Amino acid sequence: MKTFENLSGTKPVLLAIALSALLAACGGGGGRDAILGTGNLLSVLQPPAGAIIPGAACTTAGVTIPTVTATNPSNGNQFASTSTTGVAAGGKHITATFSLPMNAATINASSFSLAPQGGAALVPASVSYNATTSVATLTTAAPLLANTSYTGVIQKGASSAAGTPVGCPYAWTFKTAAVAAAGAPSVNLGRAAPFGIAATAGVTNTPTVPVTTINGNVVLDPVSGATCNLVPINASGGFGLCGGSPPVLNGQVISPLFPDAGATSGAIKSDLMAAYLSITPPAGPPAAGSLGGATPIPAGTTLGAPTGSAQVQGDNYFVPGVYQSLTSIMVTGDLTLDGLGDPNAVFIFQSSSTVGAAAGTPGPGPHTRILLINGAKASNVFWQAGSSATLGTAAEWQGNILAAADITMVTGATSCGRLFAGAFTSGAFVFDSNVVSVPGNPSAPATCQ
Repeated sequence: MKTFENLSGTKPVLLAIALSALLAACGGGGGRDAILGTGNLLSVLQPPAGAIIPGAACTTAGVTIPTVTATNPSNGNQFASTSTTGVAAGGKHITATFSLPMNAATINASSFSLAPQGGAALVPASVSYNATTSVATLTTAAPLLANTSYTGVIQKGASSAAGTPVGCPYAWTFKTAAVAAAGAPSVNLGRAAPFGIAATAGVTNTPTVPVTTINGNVVLDPVSGATCNLVPINASGGFGLCGGSPPVLNGQVISPLFPDAGATSGAIKSDLMAAYLSITPPAGPPAAGSLGGATPIPAGTTLGAPTGSAQVQGDNYFVPGVYQSLTSIMVTGDLTLDGLGDPNAVFIFQSSSTVGAAAGTPGPGPHTRILLINGAKASNVFWQAGSSATLGTAAEWQGNILAAADITMVTGATSCGRLFAGAFTSGAFVFDSNVVSVPGNPSAPATCQ
């Protein structure tokens, strides 16, 4: 990896003294991001740990004074990628969006800087400004370091088109993802791979329009007491239900009554449980845990930015790897999974409790989406739910869900990926005007891979 050079030999003690005075000039209180003092000192050296005060706010603000309204990566992001696809030498774009049109001549390496925690400011490949979007872009000359904290700073040298400088310099921090050299391990679904859904406690399909469609085979192997699926089922589309009406099925149903008195359905269920346990730690199911040195998702964290938003928020971007929550996982908007150019890249999300997609608005309104870029495929994304999973209204889900118990799809939710209920215990499946597709199935959308 290319080594970045220092821009100054100034001693940290001098920087700390300067920062103290500059912070006093800008005041404190309010606001989400840190604000630093005046001048261009921070474009030369990264402040030492503790110099940035989270929550500080600028005391000089107004409709004619420009400020930064969004950054990419955003403040607090813990999973930023180390590079941006298509950038020379593996460099990364760091962007800041302004509240007002800016004077492009004032957006340069002196007014926009980036540095690793405790290190010198990086020498960028370029700093540019887009007058149409009011976005400044700093492009690094090489990839950022993995598992490293960075601070971006916009200095007072940045001025509006009318000549008004930013009220106080704006600083934010983010951390790059810890990318293991071998990436996440693959998950072997065995004989369950061709199946769109599996359930061990029956299926209910609400009789609504449009009718639920399943693009793939179905395995129904109810555990003791779940007799509602034990009705005549056949290869031509018969479907045992616990309630509602049959879905449209582009595949066949395998059950204890077809085709071989449960030998096939039982074997598939066995492979499904084996896949579930393969991504569960020795502590035992149904808890999810530290497979392959998982990156923790802190309790209370939700994943995703507002639908269609250009703003990259704290936890809406992931690179290949294993991620775990000791509580639940909830996706609330646009969640981006970046394959980093590897079509075999694997993503594993483990939840000790539930996995879910927040309810949204059908059509163009805000709703939950999982976006796959740079080679990422739904077939290589795995969501392990220690209990149940629920995909909310109009959610666009990508990836395979292995739920210990039930899976529910609310009105209009769709999934490119296998949905397996009852991977560890009794699990029912509930539909309501949904589409479930096995990646690569001939009847699935062409984009479902």
